[in-house]
Amino acid sequence: MGLATGSPSAQPVEDPDAVVAPASARGRRRLRIPDAGWSVIGVIASLGFLAPLLAIADADISRGYDLLFSASFGSTADIGFLLVASTPLVLVGLGVALPFRAGLFNIGGEGQLLAGAVLGAVVAIELTWAAELPMGFVFPLLIGAAGGAVAGGLAGFLRAWRRVSEIVTTLMLSFIIVQLSQYLVAGPLEAENAVYPATDVVDSRYFLDSIGPDNLLPVGFIVAVVVAIGMWLLTDFTRLGWRQRVMGLNPSVASRQGVSIGREAIVALAIGGALAGMGGAAEVLGNQHRVGYVFSPGWGWDAIVIALLARGNALAVIPFALYFGFLRNGALVLQQDLQVSPDLVLAMGGAPVILVAAIIGYRAHRRFASEPGVT
Repeated sequence: MGLATGSPSAQPVEDPDAVVAPASARGRRRLRIPDAGWSVIGVIASLGFLAPLLAIADADISRGYDLLFSASFGSTADIGFLLVASTPLVLVGLGVALPFRAGLFNIGGEGQLLAGAVLGAVVAIELTWAAELPMGFVFPLLIGAAGGAVAGGLAGFLRAWRRVSEIVTTLMLSFIIVQLSQYLVAGPLEAENAVYPATDVVDSRYFLDSIGPDNLLPVGFIVAVVVAIGMWLLTDFTRLGWRQRVMGLNPSVASRQGVSIGREAIVALAIGGALAGMGGAAEVLGNQHRVGYVFSPGWGWDAIVIALLARGNALAVIPFALYFGFLRNGALVLQQDLQVSPDLVLAMGGAPVILVAAIIGYRAHRRFASEPGVT
């Protein structure tokens, strides 16, 4: 006698392996670390690289770690110095991160930073009347941002007009701006009786001082955080941000959706340049108060690593900028106390990028190899 079709006993017995495998796969998915998490792991792991580097320099390893952390966290003054050192890194990091979301590589942050610094300094030296206005420091910050925007926008225009790689144009423009700024600082803009080539000190009413208990919070860092929040809102919650993200993911799809690739490239690089230029002006007003012949220790190059670790996220730029500020503070103290070359400490900054690149590259290889027809 045949069994009814709908009878439970008529149902085929499921293969136990077929049940276990999906559950195992689900478990693996739950344990999968997101790409952003590898950036954090890379930063933590990079701290371990200091030990062999100190051993190479024949320095006391335990003393080196103590100095590294005490330089930025030993007192409230040290924390304040960390925030000051991180301010230009936040803004220039944003200047690289935002174009990165649009699939563009702005590696000219060093030049854009200097363009903003020189213009911001000139405004803060010559236009003393603006210092009387409420929040007058905004004026040189905006002029500095405009200088960086011109440099970035020019690279964007060349890409839109003749498809010239922004990697080449931003880099070459950076060299031009660096040389031009050094000429101006050692020539037409040099202060009288200056000990070394530098501009005059900016009007003290433009200074970005510190506030809060023990002057813990620099106003420049507060400005940088506010700008970062604004850029996050812009990129994640506006049509402009949507167009930039779609272009970064797939320019062909973006074009079919009505996005003007050339226009968005100009906008992205101009905004990136403006942020970098504002970083230079903020450093002038909040720390150095003038532009010297050697103004930047390499913030524009650090910004590239910061943007890559942040994966283009504006808010994530802040903690990674603080990490590089932490490394720069520690490098100076280790140089003074242990006679360790600062380059050894700053080399730690490249370790997280190597780890992240290796992990993401391995995952991309696994995905590619798992596609049907791929051998």
